[in-house]
Amino acid sequence: MASYGSETPEKELRQWLEANVQETGRAFKYALVGGSIFHFFKGLYRSPNGARLVGAWHAMGVNAPRVAGKFGAWFALSTAVDIALGYARQKDDLWNPIASTTIPTVLLCMHRGRAATLGFASLAAGLTVAMELSIPIGRRYMAELDDKKCRHGRCGK
Repeated sequence: MASYGSETPEKELRQWLEANVQETGRAFKYALVGGSIFHFFKGLYRSPNGARLVGAWHAMGVNAPRVAGKFGAWFALSTAVDIALGYARQKDDLWNPIASTTIPTVLLCMHRGRAATLGFASLAAGLTVAMELSIPIGRRYMAELDDKKCRHGRCGK
């Protein structure tokens, strides 16, 4: 989201839709793989001794698509909120990713009740803040390491 309003609205909408579909597809694939692995081992552990492999395959086949669908829906909503906030606010700062993870979490967890929704929203916001703040800290740390290497003559220059 580097610039807002620089292109025609139709072109911006097309780019947004393409980005949203790509993000949603990626999230669905990653969740399908991760959910398959998780539920396979969970089914393997919880099945009776004689049918562990069958139980693991069944648990994976039943639960992995559900997990992938939930992640895909969350990412689609998150991307939509992120684009809408960036377009409405005309800036891309730390508040956009925090809101774009918290708002979909709230919307998708409202059926669980107020306490659960508040807990999940707080968790989503906290994890997003930690992730967004760790990126510049990590870059700074890596730059300092590179600088130390160069001072000792090991930078390859």
